[in-house]
Amino acid sequence: MSGPSSIDQVGFAAAGLVLATFCMRSMSGLRWVAIASNVAFIAYGYLGDLAPVLLLHMLLLPVNVCRLVQLRNARGRSDPTEERNRNGAGPERYSFSTVCNASAGGSRTAVLPDRRVPWMQ
Repeated sequence: MSGPSSIDQVGFAAAGLVLATFCMRSMSGLRWVAIASNVAFIAYGYLGDLAPVLLLHMLLLPVNVCRLVQLRNARGRSDPTEERNRNGAGPERYSFSTVCNASAGGSRTAVLPDRRVPWMQ
C-alpha cells in the first residue's frame, strides 16, 4: 500500500497550517501562518485542479497580507485608551441598562467611547 500522493501531502500540510493558526497567541504570528497556509492551499488547489480551493485562497492571501501590513503599521501608533490609563483616568464603565437603552433609542442616551481597533481600520 502506498502512502498519500505528493498532492495530498501538500493538502495535509496546508490543513496543518490552518490548524496551527487556531493555536497562535499573537495576531502577527497568526497572519504569518495564515499566509503560509494560503500559499500551501494555492499550490494544492493548482496541483490537484481544485478550482474552489485555488480561488478561495487566492482571494484570502491578499487579505491576510493587507491585515499583516495594517497590524505592523498600527504598532507604531499608541492606543488612546492606554494613554488615558497612563494619565490617571480609568477605563469608562457603563451599566448594562444604559448601553441597552442607548442602542435601543431609549430616553437615556450614553456616549460610548471609541473602541475601534487600530488594525481593523
